[in-house]
Amino acid sequence: MSYNVIVHPANAEPIEGEIDELPTANATFIAIKNPRRRSNRDLDWLDQRTTTLLISFAHLVSVELSSPHNSEDLITKYYGSSAR
Repeated sequence: MSYNVIVHPANAEPIEGEIDELPTANATFIAIKNPRRRSNRDLDWLDQRTTTLLISFAHLVSVELSSPHNSEDLITKYYGSSAR
């Protein structure tokens, strides 16, 4: 099952894309296919030929997941320390 995902890096704009499966409990990164801005525009700092972006969970504040078939079901997972 494929999921639409919006990742929120620390001190950066959100990145939207797709993932094939949910990360495991011991995962250290997330692999985002077709990375783009939330406005569906290309990311300026990313090469145009890039199809998959790997982002370490250490650099993320939160991850939003939704099924493409029912985008109203939204799950938000928080990774990293809870202290800010």
